[in-house]
This record gives sequence, C-alpha cells and structure tokens, in this order.
Amino acid sequence: MYEDKDQSYYFSSVRDDLIGLIPKSCGECNILEIGCGNGATLHKLKQLGVAKTTTGVELFPTKDNYYSVIDHIFLENVESILFPSAMYNSFDVVIMGDVIEHLVDPWSALKKVSNLLKSDGLILLSIPNIRYYLALKSIIINGDFKYEETGILDKTHLRFFCRKNVFELLDSAGLKAETITSAFDTETIRSKKYILDKMTFGMLHDFFIYQFLVVARKI
Repeated sequence: MYEDKDQSYYFSSVRDDLIGLIPKSCGECNILEIGCGNGATLHKLKQLGVAKTTTGVELFPTKDNYYSVIDHIFLENVESILFPSAMYNSFDVVIMGDVIEHLVDPWSALKKVSNLLKSDGLILLSIPNIRYYLALKSIIINGDFKYEETGILDKTHLRFFCRKNVFELLDSAGLKAETITSAFDTETIRSKKYILDKMTFGMLHDFFIYQFLVVARKI
C-alpha cells in the first residue's frame, strides 16, 4: 500500500511543526529522525545549526532526497532494525513524525528508540487523534469506518490513539510527557470550533484536535 502513495505522503516537506518543539537551548545536538522521508527536516536542522550530527531511518526511500548530506542513513524498518551499540544513549533529540500509527507494535518500537536517547534526551512525536470530531462523525453518525488514502483513517494506519493512550504509550517506553499540544491549541482565528471550545470550558477540546504534538523526556 505504501508504494502506491504519492511522494508527498512521505513528508518531502520540512516538518516545521516538530522543529518548533525543539528547545532553543538545543544547539549542535545529535538528532535522529525515524521515518525521515527524503531527509528534508534533518537537512534544515543542520542548516539552522540545531543539529551537529543527523541520523535518519526510512523504510521507503524517495528518489529526490537529501541522504547525501545526512551523516548516517538506515533504509530499514524501525521495528526490525538492530541499532549499532554505539547509538545507544547517544541522541539529544529523536523525531518520530506520524510514524507510531503505522507500526505493528508501537509500544516495543518506542521502547527500543527511547534507549537511543541520552539520559536527559527528548523525543518528539506527532500522532493522529482518533477522537477528532470528523472521524467520530464518520463512524458514529454515518456508521462508516471507511479507510481513506490520507488522514486519520488512512488505510496504512494500524493503530489508533486518544490522549489517554498517548500517555500510556509513553509510560510503557520509559518516557514522560512534557507537553502535548496541537495546531488547534495555537489557533488564533476565532473559528466556530474555537468559540465552542471556550463556551464549553474545554470539555470538547480534544474533539477539535486532529493531531497531537508530543514532547517527552526519557525518565
């Protein structure tokens, strides 16, 4: 199924939303990206001076890529890869953007990846929210759990998460959430969703979140 996806699906563009989660104090860090796509995000981190060394893992390499400027690239499946012992406890930041939901066993995979972090290392994740109101509308109101080409019900998604499940996932991997935010949390336009969220004192907040942006630290 992945082979049929458009190249843009592999995040050929820079993940500025995840870059924005990296603390300003992080300069010349060792950064690993799982599911690095064409390497655009790692390339930009190098250009910005945020990354001293960059390492990428990608199962489905793209034709147009930045692999030649990435320090280390592994074209393998994160669930089956055996990382070199030298990589353990070596990274300041690990990025996993829209990866977790595609894995057969995300709990074991995240635990494996967390072992690559330094003792105070951070992991950044973006995870679709199955509680998003349009996904629920399709399932509950329309009675249609229809897989699509993209989005929360993407046909390549194997696992689904709500906020509570994100906390459980992190805990199982020896990680603690520092922040869980979303694009909706930074919305400045007074949309109907924004107004309804305020009117209900945040009771409906998670229903308006399309994707969680997570910053977690190794315990």
